[in-house]
Amino acid sequence: MAWQKNGTPETLGGTADTIAITDMTAKIFNNILVHTLPSGNMATYLRYNADSASVYADRRSINGGADGTDISGAFLLTSPNTGTAEDEFLVQNVCSISGEEKFAIIQHVSNTTAGAGTAPTRMETVGKYVPSPDADITEASGNNTGGSGDFAASSNLSALGTN
Repeated sequence: MAWQKNGTPETLGGTADTIAITDMTAKIFNNILVHTLPSGNMATYLRYNADSASVYADRRSINGGADGTDISGAFLLTSPNTGTAEDEFLVQNVCSISGEEKFAIIQHVSNTTAGAGTAPTRMETVGKYVPSPDADITEASGNNTGGSGDFAASSNLSALGTN
């Protein structure tokens, strides 16, 4: 299995509420990396194919706590932040098979407070994307829908894919 860059990575040159790769090739497996820097309060939520319909469901745990779930959502909830100014790094492992629900395993870490004197926040999410009609994943985006600030310049979204 050979992994290769999938789509054109985006690195923001200024502030924005969305960061996206819009030219991905449909692949069965994708590894999507997101690093967002805060410009004010923000929270990163994920979408595929710019699809904001109620076609997402997820299960998540923050810092090893009790599970939370969302069903029929407009995005995958992948950030424990509800509008804070924290650096965030997410790793998504996505399986996109034609004719099947699309599955994702997502690991999130954010800095909470700068310095080694404070442990980072972690969040584990499993999610699914059920497009109707069925569609392969050809776009991935991080969206700041939970905060009044923006993603700062140098925030990045990159992807690797393979069949």
